[in-house]
Amino acid sequence: MTRRPLFWLALSCHLLLSFGYLLRTPSFEGPDENAHYQYAWHLANARTLPVAPGHGAQQLDEAVLAHHPPLYYALLATALTALGARDTVFSTVPSEAFQQQNHLRWQHGGDELPPRSPAQRTLAWLRAVSLLLGLLSLVAVHRLGAIACPDRPLVADVAALLVACLPMWSFLHAVLNSDALAIALSTAVLVLLARTLTERALPWRRALPLGALLGLAALTKLTTGFLGVLALGTVAVTVARDRRAALPGAVALLLAAAATAPVLWRNALLYGDPLAMGVHDAAFANIPAEYRWPWFWGGFLPQVCTSLFGTFGWFALPPHPALVAAGAATVGLAGAGLAAHRLGAVRATWPQPLPLLLAAAALVFAGTAWFNLSSPQPQARLLFPAIGPGAMLLAAGLVHLGTVARLGRAAWPLALVPPAVAAWVLFGWFAPQFDAALAPADAHHAALVDGIVVAPDAEANGIEWRSPPPTAPLTAPPQLRWHDASAPPDARYSLYAFDAAGRVWLASHEWFFPLAGSEAVLPDGAFSFLPTDRDVWLRLRRVPDWRAGERLDAMPASAPRRVRRAAAH
Repeated sequence: MTRRPLFWLALSCHLLLSFGYLLRTPSFEGPDENAHYQYAWHLANARTLPVAPGHGAQQLDEAVLAHHPPLYYALLATALTALGARDTVFSTVPSEAFQQQNHLRWQHGGDELPPRSPAQRTLAWLRAVSLLLGLLSLVAVHRLGAIACPDRPLVADVAALLVACLPMWSFLHAVLNSDALAIALSTAVLVLLARTLTERALPWRRALPLGALLGLAALTKLTTGFLGVLALGTVAVTVARDRRAALPGAVALLLAAAATAPVLWRNALLYGDPLAMGVHDAAFANIPAEYRWPWFWGGFLPQVCTSLFGTFGWFALPPHPALVAAGAATVGLAGAGLAAHRLGAVRATWPQPLPLLLAAAALVFAGTAWFNLSSPQPQARLLFPAIGPGAMLLAAGLVHLGTVARLGRAAWPLALVPPAVAAWVLFGWFAPQFDAALAPADAHHAALVDGIVVAPDAEANGIEWRSPPPTAPLTAPPQLRWHDASAPPDARYSLYAFDAAGRVWLASHEWFFPLAGSEAVLPDGAFSFLPTDRDVWLRLRRVPDWRAGERLDAMPASAPRRVRRAAAH
């Protein structure tokens, strides 16, 4: 790899482009990004898995994506804890201009303007997890190309460059999304399966990592389910050639099954379905049977193909027509090059193992298409678990076409075209239309809020309680009175409730009921969030006015006050 400048160019392009999208994408403007954060925040804050809405849990233990496997969210929760930000509460206010005047789904406050708040920097670090996962995926794509075309190392380089400069790839790896981990694990598994088939052997040193990666992939997202089919087929073919592969192959498959079993069992108990597909399907609009095939041909196919090049935000900004035309031309040239492998005057061997590569692409596409026959989600990101085989086949076609045309060194300037196009898409197409200033929020709004000390022994910092502390469990919402000597007339306050372990049970301002002046009664809806099996502590903090230059870490706060909600009889 040290002598492969195109590969290093690909890695550099991925880092720079994804980092550009990371900085330019306002908070939670990636698809379902707030729901991904909610799942991870619950894991970090409550230390338990959330439950899908409507399945018997109290509201605070619910999460929209709770039916998804937990591995990606456990990774984010670990990062939140390591950053000391597991109590960072998210808040989203819908933008009324979404898909009318702009492509921003949420309103954006002053916390997103430089200098960004500490909570915004926390989000950037979490997004960087996706960026790093993309880097691992890119290395795996390159390795897959090297295995498939060992006599043409340029194929692996071109495959990596094509992926790194795909705008949809860069955007996806700049936001919170479980697809990033699913792609990395899927591509790594395909590398092991390809090596097994080309070497016609499955030694223990490969079988054990294969089983572990298969299990991790299953714990990440259902879109990796095609790997189980490919693994079974690969083990069967290898055992037919060499019976010594039977035991390592069986152990690999059993290891994967053992890793997945606890989640399947939990889903079966909670939702009556090991895969939780009923909960998943209920989250999407259903297409009537008579409209499914017309939608497939007229809606799904054209949209999923164009979205490969970059449908940004909450699927609101389509790719520029010129980008789609350039992408289609590239695919056409690659197809011609693949045809020339066997039909032209200059012949080349097919990439190997071709059946595995084609099966991976076909299974992923079939799964996405099947899902879209009932629920309209024409998103190319669902195809990316097979991006390694797809990119490698395209690269093989382009490289062979260059060989047939005898471009030689004259082809090297062409390597700068994908990075140039990708940079134009980022700065000339995406960034101007995803400026947070296009959907301004109230001066007090923040998309992410942190900084309050959730500890029972925290000291007061400028706000004094005036109401007496409760002496018995509360049967009704308490009346709160306080004094903030430095407060302006329009000051607002956020009320936090947390337990001895630091779990946040309530964050009032971020959940949209205002506290102002010097007294308030906790609304019934907020009071119901408080647990009845433990003491919690209430703490007030003044909300900053971002337009006035105020910042969270400088805001006055009260001392924590112990309360307990009485159990209902």
